[in-house]
Amino acid sequence: MMTGNRDGRLLFKRLLEEKTLRAWLTSIKLLFILLNKKECKLIKKLLRLIPNLIQQTDDDGNDPLLYVCLKVVGCRHHLVAFLITMGCDLERRNIYGQHFFQVLQGRKNRKLLEILIERGTI
Repeated sequence: MMTGNRDGRLLFKRLLEEKTLRAWLTSIKLLFILLNKKECKLIKKLLRLIPNLIQQTDDDGNDPLLYVCLKVVGCRHHLVAFLITMGCDLERRNIYGQHFFQVLQGRKNRKLLEILIERGTI
């Protein structure tokens, strides 16, 4: 993916600024690729450019917020906080019936939950 180095990120940023490429960018699961790589700056730019992407779901019915909590590892609290401010539905359920607050209580997300509470995000 072109976000692997500084030059790739600059190229990608320029592509985001091209209006003709917006349709292409939304037709693939680009947002989920960026979420998986925790590319916060690019995710913020993409969602500010095309806010309705916040409603996009993956094959399991996860919106970006659920996706980050279930499938992305490591430090994610900044990303989760941003997605909440962008309007992710905290009560949305995926195809397995899981919702944000339920997922946060899982073993994998204990540290994330602590940080979100500590910082007043939730």
